[in-house]
Amino acid sequence: MALMFSIPDPEPMDGILSLKGQCAVVTGGSRGLGEAIVKRFVEAGATVVLTGRGLEALQRVEAQVAEAGGTALGVQADVSRIEDSEKVINKALERFGKIDILVNNAAVYQGCMSLEMTEAFWDETVDTDLKGAFFAAQFAAKAMVEAGSGGRIINLLSVDAFKISGFLPAYTAAKAGLWAITQSLAKELAQYRILVNAVCPGAILTTERIAAMSTGKMVDQQIAPFAVKTREMMMGKFKAALESGGLANRMTNMMPLGR
Repeated sequence: MALMFSIPDPEPMDGILSLKGQCAVVTGGSRGLGEAIVKRFVEAGATVVLTGRGLEALQRVEAQVAEAGGTALGVQADVSRIEDSEKVINKALERFGKIDILVNNAAVYQGCMSLEMTEAFWDETVDTDLKGAFFAAQFAAKAMVEAGSGGRIINLLSVDAFKISGFLPAYTAAKAGLWAITQSLAKELAQYRILVNAVCPGAILTTERIAAMSTGKMVDQQIAPFAVKTREMMMGKFKAALESGGLANRMTNMMPLGR
């Protein structure tokens, strides 16, 4: 039976593919799209380790999953720090004995004019969105290779990596770099039956997006022109977080995991 959460769900649950018996790590899983992915995976039968900077949000998602009959472990971590990424993977291995899936979702999304960009602003964005994703993938891949049973790594990109706009120079650079890393890892890790993919959503209605929309400049010049033109968005709607969460679920089933 599918686990149901008291949150809006724009997509039928019968489309979910089974992840029963698998362990997934989702970075940035305590809110927004990451939270939606966590709940989709749990509904599909996976055990999930989720990360976030805020302990309260992690505990909230953990409690919701437990109430629905699933299993999730929240680990407070800042993936811009390499030691935190290693800690997360080690926690997953200690608690559940394996890692089948990694979703690199954690990201800093904030706009800034290039002429106003500071080194601290740049580093915060790139260290989280690019460096953090790479080293999380490295630690997870090492565990998958050692286990010898293959695995999945899914990197969350953005249309901003390909349809470049103003106001997001650090973010677009990081996401474009992550696309290159995705392709490199896919070629390198294929010999170990580790499938590396990327999900590239457009504008998703999350609390972070709503905050960004509070300024007219972000809506008129950055968000609206580069929204993904899905059937729903052609009608002027933003894609809901749970909808993209379902896409991540499907991508885990593109190649068998068995030995």
